[in-house]
Amino acid sequence: MTISIHDGVLVGYSVSFLENELLLDIKTVADEIVTVRFENYLAHYFDYVMAGSILFDIEEVDLNRFFVENREELESRKSFDWPIRYNDTNDLVKYLQKNNYKCYVIFASLGLNGYAFAKTLKIKRK
Repeated sequence: MTISIHDGVLVGYSVSFLENELLLDIKTVADEIVTVRFENYLAHYFDYVMAGSILFDIEEVDLNRFFVENREELESRKSFDWPIRYNDTNDLVKYLQKNNYKCYVIFASLGLNGYAFAKTLKIKRK
């Protein structure tokens, strides 16, 4: 049976730089706790982090499309070497593609939204 996070409430998240993973714990509408695990994680950016965030969906998006839509934002983070050191966003896209990273966009009905760069995403019941 497929696990749905639609309308699930974020109960917490954590990052392990040693394990290279980002974890989101979500209480689903079926009243179970599931963990969204971004494996081989590189970096994430979240806005509107708050208790009670209601997730709409997490979608893998095409890196090229993401960079076209977010070029200005990513250029502004270049001077902070985020998420890695790069000269321009084209270099960053090439690095992500060469190393098989994907971009996962997190959409919310309320609260937390953003994106993560990771190689895989898995959802499991706790």
